[in-house]
Amino acid sequence: MKNSLWLSVGALMLTGCSAMSAADYTKPSAEMYPQIDGLARHVFYVDPTNNEHDKRIEIIAGKEMMLDCNGLQLSGQIVEHDLKGWGYTYYQIEGYTGSGASTLMACPADQPKTKGFVKLYNKDLYRYNSKLPVVVYAPAELDVSIRVWAPES
Repeated sequence: MKNSLWLSVGALMLTGCSAMSAADYTKPSAEMYPQIDGLARHVFYVDPTNNEHDKRIEIIAGKEMMLDCNGLQLSGQIVEHDLKGWGYTYYQIEGYTGSGASTLMACPADQPKTKGFVKLYNKDLYRYNSKLPVVVYAPAELDVSIRVWAPES
């Protein structure tokens, strides 16, 4: 009698623990990531695939500007951070000054300026993971998007 009682209590405890841990599990959402003063939060979700380890994500940040014949690139860098207490990754644009580097060539006087998208220089590619959102903090004046890179089949 005593053994069967303890087996019943033990089985109940095990069942309760597994149900509790399953109920407490939550998939990371954008709301878990903090608001950072002066920066806009951009959240992107990527689709699950069979070959996620082969894919990479490029973060593209920039803004529309009036351009002359010179090449222009915005200053700043994309820095990877960990979400404290969770270990999830988010990205933040740091060192952005609002201006950038130009080739400073003498343009023809009669050449009109054109509107174009100027990017923040970023040569890095980041891990593709459909289980977590890609969260990027950037100054509000910047447009942020992502591009998925994958090998050709």
